[in-house]
Amino acid sequence: MFSSNKASSASFLVLVLLSLAMVIGDLQFRVFNPIRPYLTWLVTPIQVVVSAPQKLISWADVRLDTREALVEQNQQLNSELLMLRGQLQRLTSLRAENVRLRELLDASQRVEERVVMAEVIGFDQNAYSHKVLIDKGFSNGAYIGQPVLDATGVLGQVVETSAYTSRVLLIADASHFVPVQLPRTGFRSILRGTGDMNHMELMSVPHTADIKKGDILSTSGLANRFPIGYPVGIVRNVRHVSGKPYADVEVVPMAQLNRSRHVMLIERSEDQRDSNETPAEAQPEGADS
Repeated sequence: MFSSNKASSASFLVLVLLSLAMVIGDLQFRVFNPIRPYLTWLVTPIQVVVSAPQKLISWADVRLDTREALVEQNQQLNSELLMLRGQLQRLTSLRAENVRLRELLDASQRVEERVVMAEVIGFDQNAYSHKVLIDKGFSNGAYIGQPVLDATGVLGQVVETSAYTSRVLLIADASHFVPVQLPRTGFRSILRGTGDMNHMELMSVPHTADIKKGDILSTSGLANRFPIGYPVGIVRNVRHVSGKPYADVEVVPMAQLNRSRHVMLIERSEDQRDSNETPAEAQPEGADS
């Protein structure tokens, strides 16, 4: 065992001396210059293997940093996109509101009576009653039976009032009746709500009446609730059913019942108010006409 240790030490010493001789020979006499390129081929795989973990770690760090930066940038862009979309929707809403206000202003200039502007701030959730809440009450001059219009036609009438708000019964409500006339011929009738915002019925129309699709119906002024001459609806369909005493006339309201935000309250004289103190729900308008 002792002899083997001596042999190992001698071999190691020989290798050290041989290495030193090779280093000195290469530095002084460039002995290995002819074979250096070939030795590089042998060393390159070792260098690749040794440097691979460091390169892998560097690549992973770069990719992780890039991914985190991209995720953060994506989140920031999504936030900005949502903000811009919200601003665009707001601008679109403001533009549409400006158009409606301009139409309402034009309509108010065509109204002969004095009007009060109001804003719709709520609506009834009851599926069997069509009412909206406005921001004007009796402290602003609102009263029961007061006609309400939007920019395109008759919307309804006030049926409940408080100090600062009022409820408006829409003309499409099944309990609402409006005396109307056909300006083209002078024909008069009662327009009844059906509970459908886009469908009303003209009552007691004889088969011989001159009425057709596209005719515009306006308030007749009978029952002294709505002033005469305001547009109410447009005839969508006229059907003559055999065996029925009257024609079926379907009318579409001209007012935007489920979309109007700004409305007009028409002020009437005290005498006209006194004759209209009963809400339309209790006494359907036009029943005595």
